[in-house]
Amino acid sequence: MEEEKRGPEVAPLSFPDLSLALPYQDALHYAQSRLKMIARGGLLPFCEAHKFPYTTIINLKNGNLKKEEPRLLHRLLRSLDVPNELLQFPPDSPSQRFLLPNARALATFQEQMAYLSPVNNQA
Repeated sequence: MEEEKRGPEVAPLSFPDLSLALPYQDALHYAQSRLKMIARGGLLPFCEAHKFPYTTIINLKNGNLKKEEPRLLHRLLRSLDVPNELLQFPPDSPSQRFLLPNARALATFQEQMAYLSPVNNQA
């Protein structure tokens, strides 16, 4: 009898901690604010380095997307050092959420969001 060939062990998929999930709109606001922080002339090199479509990123930055772009936003957040995974929750929801890996990542995101909020930018 032949011995079954197995690849590397894969961890089972556990139930996600939904308290670590960001709504699409929060992730979008964060990404838009971070993109606006890039110095003039720096967005094109950023897009080229990370292989993003420049025009779409400009539209995302300016709030001119015609539809939600969760996969693009997922990649963009990762490029902005926000580790995340896409999560469809609730299962029948048209929007996706962005699952952060742990409470520390969520706290960092929330601190940065507080800094980026319009209330704090009125200095």
